[in-house]
Amino acid sequence: LARRAMAGRVAIIGAGPSGTACLRAFQSARENGASVPEIVCYERQADWGGLWNYTWRTGTDEYGEPVHCSMYRQLWSNGPKEGLEFADYTFEEHFGKAIASYPPRAVLFDYIKGRMEKAGVRHIW
Repeated sequence: LARRAMAGRVAIIGAGPSGTACLRAFQSARENGASVPEIVCYERQADWGGLWNYTWRTGTDEYGEPVHCSMYRQLWSNGPKEGLEFADYTFEEHFGKAIASYPPRAVLFDYIKGRMEKAGVRHIW
């Protein structure tokens, strides 16, 4: 089958680790000369990070919308960071030193945001 040039529009639902990984992949493809569709990323929260973005709110927000199911503030990862690390951005690169294999929620949230800020993805789409 012949490959067609990518065209159209793509909606990414959620700006957690998976959604931001998709944004970064499209950005990388564009930087390498690929034809990339128009991208729109929808995120319900005020900030990126998905469930790693903690909120104390429960019930409904100020607009009457249900609040997402946030992880609790003191949560620690039950998977090693080595399995959560992005291929193009290491924990050591982000923090400038080695960190424990099972980091707390706040550390993972900081890492996810740091990757997007370093790549400049947030300001492109």
